[in-house]
Amino acid sequence: MNDNVILGTVVMLVSLNTALPALASQQDDARNAAEVAVINQEVVDAQVLRSHGDEYTREFLLQFHNATQKYRQAFQLGIADQEEGRTHAFGDHVEQAAYQRGIEKAKAQTQEKTGAKENTFSDQLVDQKRYLPKQPLPNQARFINQIADDARQIGKNYDLYPSIIIAQAALESNWGTSDLSLAPHHNLFGVKGKYNGRGVLKSTTEFVGSQSTQVQDIFRSYTSTKQSLQDYAKTLQQPLYREVHRSVVKSYREATHALVGRYATDPDYDKKLNQIIDSYQLTRYDDPKKDGNTQSQIINSRQYKMPRRSHLRELHQQTSPKHKKFSPVVSVVGGAASAGALTGLKKLLVS
Repeated sequence: MNDNVILGTVVMLVSLNTALPALASQQDDARNAAEVAVINQEVVDAQVLRSHGDEYTREFLLQFHNATQKYRQAFQLGIADQEEGRTHAFGDHVEQAAYQRGIEKAKAQTQEKTGAKENTFSDQLVDQKRYLPKQPLPNQARFINQIADDARQIGKNYDLYPSIIIAQAALESNWGTSDLSLAPHHNLFGVKGKYNGRGVLKSTTEFVGSQSTQVQDIFRSYTSTKQSLQDYAKTLQQPLYREVHRSVVKSYREATHALVGRYATDPDYDKKLNQIIDSYQLTRYDDPKKDGNTQSQIINSRQYKMPRRSHLRELHQQTSPKHKKFSPVVSVVGGAASAGALTGLKKLLVS
C-alpha cells in the first residue's frame, strides 16, 4: 500500500463520513496499530482494517502515512550518520527503530564492499568488562527471590535470558521500590502507553546522544506484577528485539547490547544490566547448557538464603520456545517505545 493509495483512501473516507468522530480510545488503538505496522514492516489487510469501522480505518491510514514518513527519514539519517560517524537518539519509537535499522543497513553495505564477514556483535561493541560479584542487600535479595521463578518460566516460554529479565526489572523499578512498580500500577519494566485502557503520567529520563533529560510520559498500569511480566515478555517478541533471544545470540551480553537504542535510549543500558547480572550472579537462573563456563555455573549454583515472601503463580504457555513465532503484538517500552497491534496484519515493506 503506497502513500498515494493511503492518502486517496483517507480522502474518500473523510468525504463519506465526517460527522462521527472516532472515540479517543479508538484513535489510540488505530494510531498504535499503524505505528506497529510500520515498525514491523507489515502489509495492511484492507478487509481486516475495514472490519473495525470507517472511523478507525480513517485514523489508521492517516497515522500509517505519518509514521511511514518518519520511518523513511530516520532510516536515511541512520545510514548517513553511520557513514559520517555521528549518532542521534529519538524519543519516538518509530524513528528510533528506523534509525537503528539504517545504521545496520549502512554497516552491511560497508561489509559487502570491503568483503568483511558479517559480525553484528563485534568485540568493540559488546561490553567486555567483568564486574566482581558481591552480596546483595536484603531488599535486593528479596526482590530477586520474588521474581526468579517467574523469570525462569518466562525465559523458557519466550526464548529469553532469565538473568536479563531479573536485571531489567531491578534496574527499571529500582529493585521494586519505584512508585510505578508498586500498587496500583505494578509496572516493573517501565513499559509506556496504556494497558487495557490503564495508564499513568510519570516523569522519566530520556537520552539524546549522551545527554539526559527529564520528560513526562504515559506508562502502563497493570493489575498485578504477573501481568507486567507477561506483557514485557510479549513486547520482546516483536522483530525489533530479535537479537535479544537466546536462540539468536551467543551470550547474555550480546542480548543486553541489542537492547541499547531499542528498549532504552540510555547508551550505557547494557553495561548497567551486565553489572547487575555479574554482581549478583544472575546467570545461575539461566540454563547451564547456554553461555558461561562450568566453573561459573558451579559458583552461580548457590541460592540466596534470604526469607522469601509469596511467589507469583507459575506462568502457563501453550507453545514451546522451539515452535514459538515472533508475535506482531507489541507494547510501548521505556526510552524507545512501541505500541499495541492490529490483529491480522501481514509483512509490509516501507523503506
